[in-house]
Amino acid sequence: MRVALVTSERMPQDNWHDADSALLAAELARLGVAVGTPAWENGDGWADYDVLVLQSPWSMWRKLAEFDQWLAEREAGGSRMLNPPDVLRIGSSKRYLTTLAEAGVVTVPTTIIGPDAREQILCAYPGKSASRRTVVIKPLSSGGALDTREFTAERLEEAVAHAAYLIDSGAGALVQPYVEAIDTHRELGILTLRGELSHAITKRAILRPGSDEREFHPDPLPHQLTAAQAAVAERAYQAFLGLRPDGAAPLLSVRLDFLIDPETEPGLLLLEVEAVAPVKFFTLHRERAAAFARAVADLAR
Repeated sequence: MRVALVTSERMPQDNWHDADSALLAAELARLGVAVGTPAWENGDGWADYDVLVLQSPWSMWRKLAEFDQWLAEREAGGSRMLNPPDVLRIGSSKRYLTTLAEAGVVTVPTTIIGPDAREQILCAYPGKSASRRTVVIKPLSSGGALDTREFTAERLEEAVAHAAYLIDSGAGALVQPYVEAIDTHRELGILTLRGELSHAITKRAILRPGSDEREFHPDPLPHQLTAAQAAVAERAYQAFLGLRPDGAAPLLSVRLDFLIDPETEPGLLLLEVEAVAPVKFFTLHRERAAAFARAVADLAR
């Protein structure tokens, strides 16, 4: 059996790194699985693998059209992919956030920016009582806070211009109010594995006041989910699965990212579902690398 842990020729930011693949590859090797680590941009040989696991093809966020073509070619060629192509397509655009909100999932308030960009952005600012009264403009299609920027109300026109830049680039744009709870309570990432919650981490906010620097998953720490957090995550996960067509192939894993906000009724606000190639934080949960390897081997068979 041969498994490809698909990566990139070069990461979109110098500080991005894939710490998961080496641990996953070692566990697969213990199961007798041959492992390759090809970059998705590199030509042929995909038919030589029993399954393609998208681990870190993160350069795709700068090459959306090329990645879409690559995905179509792999699908036409009969490659088995984890996650399956339908999940990759859903997860590659944060439009799903508004659909999940309509289905009852409590999300960070999200507006997809259209022709009335100025008014949409203006309406997204938190109330005047907020100490950090800003909005976040981000691409619909992106990862790792690429091209994500924060704007005060005094910088409204800059926010409008940034949204226009993202739309013109083909990535689309959305606006969200900055939720101050993240500065105190951190962000919660919950990994799933074959339909069940697997493990969790917290990390501090990526956006820092007055700074354009973007750390890669800053200060991650292992986290033990409470029963209430697990229940919220399970509801959000099932709603996400509901976006898939009937009879869709099994998926391997997604990461549900929440803002911890005790002031809200569920205590968690869904920020995104990373379904294309989620960082799994195996360095903090090394025992889960073995579980993921067994799942990959089982699905490959």
